[in-house]
Amino acid sequence: MKAIKLIITILVIVFINIVLTGFLEITIRRPIIYYEYIFLPIVLILAQKHIYRVFILMGLILLDIIYNLSHLYFFDIFNYIEKLPYLLIAKFNLSFWIYILIGLSLFVWICNFLIKLFELKLKTLQNKKYTINIIVSVSFFILIYCIDSLNGSSLIGSQNLDKQFIKISTSNKKEYNIGKSLIKDLYTDFTLYQLGKKEVHEINDFKNINGDSSLSYKYFYNSTGNKEVVIVLESWGVYLNDTLMKDQLAPFFNIDSNKYKFSFEKSFFNGATLQAEARELLNKEGEAYFSVIKHNHCDIKSLIQQKIEHNYTTLAVQGFSGTYSVGAKFKKLIGFQTFKDYKFFHDTLGLPSIYNNQYQSVLDEEVFEYIFDNLNKSTKNFTYCLSINTHLPFHLTKSQKKELEFPKFTNHYKNSFPDQEVLERYYRMSQELARLATLINKSDVDKVLIIGDHAPPYLFKVERNMFAPNLVPAILIEKKMKKNLAH
Repeated sequence: MKAIKLIITILVIVFINIVLTGFLEITIRRPIIYYEYIFLPIVLILAQKHIYRVFILMGLILLDIIYNLSHLYFFDIFNYIEKLPYLLIAKFNLSFWIYILIGLSLFVWICNFLIKLFELKLKTLQNKKYTINIIVSVSFFILIYCIDSLNGSSLIGSQNLDKQFIKISTSNKKEYNIGKSLIKDLYTDFTLYQLGKKEVHEINDFKNINGDSSLSYKYFYNSTGNKEVVIVLESWGVYLNDTLMKDQLAPFFNIDSNKYKFSFEKSFFNGATLQAEARELLNKEGEAYFSVIKHNHCDIKSLIQQKIEHNYTTLAVQGFSGTYSVGAKFKKLIGFQTFKDYKFFHDTLGLPSIYNNQYQSVLDEEVFEYIFDNLNKSTKNFTYCLSINTHLPFHLTKSQKKELEFPKFTNHYKNSFPDQEVLERYYRMSQELARLATLINKSDVDKVLIIGDHAPPYLFKVERNMFAPNLVPAILIEKKMKKNLAH
């Protein structure tokens, strides 16, 4: 009877971990079980008081969730926690907060219920509760550890194919450990977080494909065009389906070939939007963004400072508030002379608000139009733009769903996407790219780079598997030299 109750405890621990993997359907590199859960019964026995035990169980699960949620969105947990307060100024609807409240209440009730069951089990074990739980926990740990070792991986090492006697992996997640230490993962994140406390010059340069610099640095650091633009598109990833990728690029093939040349490239990405800004504007790994904010200055010559030295007027624009992730502060610290965000576009220009996600913003296309209208206001102009409308979680507005093109689009692509959100976001991104192609074709811009910040961080693997991992697409449009225009 006692043995059965111990087995039930193990099964409950395994079930909690399976649930936290999303039944292996969520695209997080989480093992099937964290070692800390295996030793949880021993910790709960030592805690003794019921309320302490409930808080310990809740704390471990919440830490697990926040850690994996941060990596789902390409952050380390410590920088993600620092970013969480900005959710309070995001515009989530009332139903979202109701679901959160219901979810938290249910979570507390379940944890309290499980602890009560655990305490009932302890009473039946009496004086043997320490010995038996230690033996069971250690035995379970050794079993998992041995399987992982045979699989070529372990608590302290990474997968070694030369030592692989068996092959176990979570489908499409490249996670070879059945078990893993959450504490070890947290320490890895902490070492990464600590890099943000270094000065920018101490942080590694970004290394792109073939060891190149970021595409913005590669094409703009020493360029001499009078009108130059870099646009970072939110969550624009490389589709593995060539047809879907080509369809998004199609409008750029219609740009006047006598005037412009068009090329398609790919870039590595590592991290979220903040890291992408450090990549493109500083040619540094993502921690450089946090370094600039924490030290209140940038101690290297950024792309922007280089442009200013060569007499460019520099402008940074975005259709949402610059208070998010202290974006306005970052832009000013790295050298931008002017920064314009939602307040300017909405309050000054009178553009209407739009909600394709939780961010209050104006239409990205309106910001794009402002960029190209603004190019002639100075002799030499360098403009940087960060879009927002395609941020996840995404939905089309009611008016966008009523657009004449949408039913035709849906009918054409209905079998190309796993769910409605992915289809709608593809539609919205295609709209933005088509508008950019039109604006470029009508302008007198010398060079434009359009690049994704990161692949869209969809929750489920069936969605994420549509995109190339660690790669974002880029479009480079360059004005042809005058001697070429004669041909």
